[in-house]
Amino acid sequence: MRRSTLISLLGLYLLCNSLGALAYHRVESFIGRSEVVVTLDVDHGLSVGDRLAVLARESQTLIAIGRLEKLLADETPPRALMRIEESVGTSQVLSGDAVEKLTGETLRRHHVNGHLSLLMADDETVPARYKELAYLGVFNSDGHTLAPKEWLVSLTGVQYGLNSGTTLRTQTSLLLDGFVNAGVKQRLMRNRHGHLTISGLAARQINREDWVAVAGLVLTMPSNSKYQTHLVINASLEGIEEDNPEVAKLNLFPDSDVRTIYEYITDDWDRWLFGPLFNFDTKTVGGTVGHLWIWDTFHLNLGIGTKDVSELEFKSGGYYGVFDFFWRF
Repeated sequence: MRRSTLISLLGLYLLCNSLGALAYHRVESFIGRSEVVVTLDVDHGLSVGDRLAVLARESQTLIAIGRLEKLLADETPPRALMRIEESVGTSQVLSGDAVEKLTGETLRRHHVNGHLSLLMADDETVPARYKELAYLGVFNSDGHTLAPKEWLVSLTGVQYGLNSGTTLRTQTSLLLDGFVNAGVKQRLMRNRHGHLTISGLAARQINREDWVAVAGLVLTMPSNSKYQTHLVINASLEGIEEDNPEVAKLNLFPDSDVRTIYEYITDDWDRWLFGPLFNFDTKTVGGTVGHLWIWDTFHLNLGIGTKDVSELEFKSGGYYGVFDFFWRF
């Protein structure tokens, strides 16, 4: 009796597992080269515009990225029209392949390697490793905007996502030295062809006439699944009085420069950041290279940089090591 009960429980367990495996949405048929009819779960919870991951039927590895274009009305079972936006690897999408909504949990559960097209925005619940960079760390440059209600806390500043296209920020390093300051980042464009964000910050020293205004621009252009290029322009205007040398020595304000930052995403979703810069204040060419380790919230940067590549020493105005860490949550 006990043995038959155990066999019955085992059979029930296997049945539940098999039903769970069939709970994925499935590729049903093809319309043209990139449009696919997908059979959906009854309680699918999908909306038009959602990004979808197509997984190989047997191996459950990611083979394509799609977008839900239309929910077909009065269909039993429910069906939808999906457009394939990008193939991943060499495998073709076949009838019976699984389809899931593209989320951080999908990437984690299926052990998907780092891929720039899979980076997300506008969702504070997604782990930071799966997001585009909002802070370029070793380059002391701002990246793109945060998701709504998302925070970024670093050694030098705090940022907060006000909405899907606007991020507020303040530099704590300026506050500690008597400069009241506030800034904003605003997204102007974000699509599969590129991202464009502008930023500005204004600061004024308490009980003095010293002030500073900083403006920036970040234009990101994807190259392939592993590389993308950031064009970063920083412009700084200062009203620092000549009789206040203490402020100049603090080196709190960024120079006016233009940078080309190349970003490489590793299979583990960490990043390499490297590239040249031209400093308009000193009329010199410099550069930086660094590695950014990213966990669910914590980031760690290690790198080396210079404002002048001709200064072949580790000193002021020459080469310097970079160490930085911050949280994004």
